[in-house]
Amino acid sequence: MLNPDVPMTAGKSAAQVGHGTMLLASALGSAEVEAWRDRGFACAVRTASPQQWAELAPGDDPERAWRSDGVIAVRDAGFTEIAPGTITVLAQRRGL
Repeated sequence: MLNPDVPMTAGKSAAQVGHGTMLLASALGSAEVEAWRDRGFACAVRTASPQQWAELAPGDDPERAWRSDGVIAVRDAGFTEIAPGTITVLAQRRGL
C-alpha cells in the first residue's frame, strides 16, 4: 500500500513498491516464497486510505507489525523526492 499522505511520482512509487516486494520476499519462509512464485508473484498496489494506514503502519515497532499483521515498511533513504526515514509503502503478506 502506498502512503496516502506522501505524494510521489509514478517512477518513485514503482521503485518503492519494488523495494517492498523484495523486503517482503526476504522475510518470508521458502515455502511461502515458492507459493508466491507459483502464483506468478502476484501482487496488488493501492493507495491506502488514511484509516488503513493508521491501522497497519508499524510506528516504532516493526517486529510487532510483522508478527501481528504481516506488514513490512519501506523507509525512504531521502536521496530523491522524499524526506529521509519517511515510510512510503507497506508490503503485507496476504494469501500465501
